[in-house]
Amino acid sequence: MPILKTSHALGGLALATSIALAGCSSTTTPPDTSMPPPVDCGAQALSGMTGQPVIGSTAQDVRIGSQAINAAGTVRVITPGMAVTQDYRPDRLNLEVDAAGNLVRAYCS
Repeated sequence: MPILKTSHALGGLALATSIALAGCSSTTTPPDTSMPPPVDCGAQALSGMTGQPVIGSTAQDVRIGSQAINAAGTVRVITPGMAVTQDYRPDRLNLEVDAAGNLVRAYCS
């Protein structure tokens, strides 16, 4: 049985320890958990328009009172009793109207 010199044995042990510890260290950056800025569907600009008549039904032709609406995404006019999907789309402008067609609420979803 061969006899190892102490310096070789300690050098091998130091190398093995370094390799084992290198596997435990982490140099990865943590994931980005910040949220993107909220999308403005245009609802905030309509807060003072409650009670005005809503005319049209698409982003291209909808008007509230005499003012054309500038919506970046889609526009959905929701009438009383109308069935609507519950999918969340932050760029969609929802215009909820009463039976007379006047704006009750504008919101994003």
